[in-house]
Amino acid sequence: MRPELRDATAHPRATAPAAVPAKGRPRSEAVSHSILEAALDLIAEHGTVADVSVEGIAELSGVSKATIYRRWSSKEELIAAAFESIKAPLPETMPRTSLRDDLVHLGNTMRRTHGPRDTKVVKCMMSLVQDDPEYQRHHERLVERRRRFVRDTFAHWADRGEVAPDLDLDLAVAMFISPLLTIFVYGHYAHLQAEDTVERFVDNLLRGLGGPLCETRNP
Repeated sequence: MRPELRDATAHPRATAPAAVPAKGRPRSEAVSHSILEAALDLIAEHGTVADVSVEGIAELSGVSKATIYRRWSSKEELIAAAFESIKAPLPETMPRTSLRDDLVHLGNTMRRTHGPRDTKVVKCMMSLVQDDPEYQRHHERLVERRRRFVRDTFAHWADRGEVAPDLDLDLAVAMFISPLLTIFVYGHYAHLQAEDTVERFVDNLLRGLGGPLCETRNP
């Protein structure tokens, strides 16, 4: 096994910087994961991003600073990527059987139980992204793909008449993503977390959007 990969996968407390891979060698996903995990560990440990340095991340993950900067151009970009890695990945496939089925599927992929470390990171990053333009810029770039994916889902079913023809797609995306992040990622409204939370949320959302459940609404 290459020294870089061996040291990276030995995290959480690697001690010696690993050898830098030869130019042109494919980037190791295990190394990238180790770097992101080290960044998250240090944010949680310090309780602030200000005290986290690229040097510290390199030392903890067992790689060189050069290895880090080949993946991320700045500390801000790296920290934003680490924060994004906490979130559940987008689904590889969608049911495409109905708007409701797609939204329930999407919503359930956003459900993730966070441990104490990630909870600390989320609380730290929430204020940082709001207050620091540089972190906000990198964060917005990373979440845009997620928003576009959800927007495309609404657009797919808008073309098939399952939502009101004048639906504001961007607003619909915000109405869908923000509450689920608030409940399942940021940890608010803990009393709403249940096995059927996503289904109940989607049903209420579709009634408000003029979706297929409108006909079941009480007069």
